[in-house]
Amino acid sequence: MSIAQFINEPVEVNARFLCDGQTQPVALIWRQRTLHVAGIGRQWQEETDGIVWQCYLVMTPAAETFELRFHPAAGRWVLYRAWPGSSAVV
Repeated sequence: MSIAQFINEPVEVNARFLCDGQTQPVALIWRQRTLHVAGIGRQWQEETDGIVWQCYLVMTPAAETFELRFHPAAGRWVLYRAWPGSSAVV
């Protein structure tokens, strides 16, 4: 994987909220593009400035890789990082 580009922009995410408490992103809308999630990789929690984020590495069918962060208490998603080689990275 190449060096990540820091994005840190709010993003709209369509997600499944499973009965066992897990969240699965299925698509994101970023800069007027809908990007479907083909696969979810690593998942972890991270605390920043008192906010606990659910973090997800996701990949699109075009092999674009993104790190999404979800703040469950606020219902807010952020596209945190993207990797070059992705046509979505500007």
